[in-house]
Parts: sequence; structure tokens; C-alpha cells
Amino acid sequence: MSAVAALAVAASIGACGGAPAAESGQQSDQQPAAEQVATRVVTDSLGREVEIPAEVERIAASGPVAQQVLLTVAPEKMVGLSGELTDEQLAYLGENLADLPVFGQIYGGKGDFNKEAVAAADPQLIIDVGEAKDSLVEELDTLQEQIGIPCVHIDSTDLHSYADLYDQLADILDSEKAAELANYCRDAVAEVEAVVSEVPEDDRPRAAYLLGDTGTNAMARGGFQSGIIDLCSENVVVVDDPSSSGKGNEIGLEQIALWDPELIVFVGDSIYDTVGDESAWAELSAIKSGNYFRAPSEPYNWISMPASVNQIIGLQWYARLCYPERFDDDLRDVVGEYYQLFYGHDLTDEEYGALMRGAVRG
Repeated sequence: MSAVAALAVAASIGACGGAPAAESGQQSDQQPAAEQVATRVVTDSLGREVEIPAEVERIAASGPVAQQVLLTVAPEKMVGLSGELTDEQLAYLGENLADLPVFGQIYGGKGDFNKEAVAAADPQLIIDVGEAKDSLVEELDTLQEQIGIPCVHIDSTDLHSYADLYDQLADILDSEKAAELANYCRDAVAEVEAVVSEVPEDDRPRAAYLLGDTGTNAMARGGFQSGIIDLCSENVVVVDDPSSSGKGNEIGLEQIALWDPELIVFVGDSIYDTVGDESAWAELSAIKSGNYFRAPSEPYNWISMPASVNQIIGLQWYARLCYPERFDDDLRDVVGEYYQLFYGHDLTDEEYGALMRGAVRG
């Protein structure tokens, strides 16, 4: 059991109703006692003690971040989805997932969690993943009471939290796969940090991660979703109140030009394809030198939206984009290993080429 996790505490036996068995040698006209279910108590990241089945075989996600994480660990245990998957995502995650019911999400976004649909699907556990808000203890306690299904929260706040996240899932789900992913995340982050630490700060590229239809929104330094850019480079986008939203902060081209990043990463559906022909962008150092790129985005964006375990491959890609001479491996092998380990998907050369369009030099 992981030393990191604050989970998997005491074991107990909880009966699911029914009458006691008749004494030996006596006949009883009572109905047979319901099967006793072994349970245990776990303490989640909020400090809540939650009784869960000793063996968890059916799970549901509270929202899109939890869904993304659980799809990497135990898609076969999921009894539904928080949101529909696109055809492009299903190509990597498995076409069979399209048959699962959609429950919606507890909070944020639409806040459309369908309690009746969840109850009908009969999960043994609802798992919430992400950054805890002040009201989350009350919300999860209330939900748990309303639907009679245990709910646990696991913190996920930055690049360093993903190994701990998987350690905790390894305990909750008794999952060797989660333990393997925890070690992978720990090693990947440590490798990149070791490489970047050897680069003097003055030699790190001045970079911006831009998004939106016009490319003039940005993920500001210190924001929840800018961890990869902040770790590997000098994020030139500095604002008083960094947004935690997937839309970033509204900046405007005039301010971006004043910062004049020498490297730009555009989100996949932004203006990467046309920015080279835009006269308003032509004098920016990154555009003028051709040092601008498109973040890969299937089955999830590699940098943000959501900022979750997709960042592990994004970190490895972006570090090699910034410092190709400091890595002696083949990016194709790195990406292929990630997709096989996290999604159980053997990445074809054609898929790799489509993923990396605009994401690599040369």
C-alpha cells in the first residue's frame, strides 16, 4: 500500500440488510440473509472518512477531469460518462465507450449531474478529481446522502500531484495499472526537471501559450493550466490575476507584441494554420523566425483544458521542443509509450503524424 496515500485505512464488514441466519440444525421460514459485503474506510483528500467496498468493480466520475483520469486506469469499471466522447477521442480510448450512459457533472460547467441515471447504473463509488473548492466537503456529503453511493475526492492541482493521484487510485481500486502510472508520472516529471535545472534561466526561451479564435487569449504565469510553460521556459504572460479557466486571460495582440515572445504554442483549434499570413502578427519574433507551434490535442489537449494527466505527455513534448539537444531519445518512442500505457492504444505512424502536425521543428 502506498505511503503517499492517505487512503485505505481500516477494514470492516458491512451487512447489506437481511435477517440473521438460523442456528445450526434449525429450519427457518425467514428469507436467506443478504450477502454480506466487505467494506473498508478510506480518508480522501478532503479529510472525509468514507466507507467503500473492499473490492470496487463499478465506478463513476464526478466530471470531465475525473473521467479523463479514470479512463487511463480502469475504463472497464466505468458504468457511465460525465460527458460524451467525440469520434476522435473514441479512436484512441475505445469505441465501446460510446455505449455508456452520460451522467453529466456535479459542479462547474453545466452542473447537470443526473442522479437518477447514476443510481440506475449502480456504481459502487463516485470519484471526484481536481482542485478542491471551499464547498466541496458539503457538496460531496450531500450527494452521498442523496443517492446512497460513496463519493471520494482526490486532489490534483499541478504536475507534481499526478503521481500521488495515481498512488491513491492504486489503493482505492487495488490497481496495479494505477501504480504503474504513478511511477511513470514521477519519473517523467523528475527527468524534465533535471534537464531544465541545468539550463540557466537567461537561456530559457521567452514563451507564450496562446488560445482563442484570434489567438489573443493566453495562459498566464502561475495559473492552474500554465504549469508546463512555466516549468520549461520563461512564460512572458504576466498578469495580476491569472485565470484558472480553460479560456485563459484575455490579453490582446498589442500587449502580446510588447512581450514579444520568441516561442509561441497555439492551442490546436486556434490560429496556428493562418497566423503566418497575418500582417498584424508578422513582426513578432516567434512568427518572424517560424518558432511557433501547435499543441497536440487528441484524445485530450497535451497542455491544458483540462489540466490533468494529459500534461505528462505535454511536458515531455514541450521540454524536447525547447531543448532538443538535451534529450537523446526519439520523441516517437516517448509518445508511443505514453499512448500504450495510458490508453492501451498502439499508435500508428499515420496517427503520430496527424498528432504532431505543427508540433515539431523542421
